[in-house]
Amino acid sequence: MTSADGNTKPSVTQGAKLALKAVATHVDKTTANVAGQATFQSKDAGVATVDGGTLTAVKAGSARINATYDGVTSPDLTVTVTAHAA
Repeated sequence: MTSADGNTKPSVTQGAKLALKAVATHVDKTTANVAGQATFQSKDAGVATVDGGTLTAVKAGSARINATYDGVTSPDLTVTVTAHAA
């Protein structure tokens, strides 16, 4: 799981949105983008929420996000949310 641009350590400003990407590796070693079929979950909803494949940054901190597809859950992706510039 990454941000849609392939970043494995994304950072986003509070209030911003970030598209997420989930890629499944099949038994035959082929891969497929399954973001449209995966279920995304934020383990830190106070910092970032996820609706479909779009993350919304709520407040500064770190949020762990994962994706589940076909009964398999990805490792967590940690997204850093930074506060608005003063």
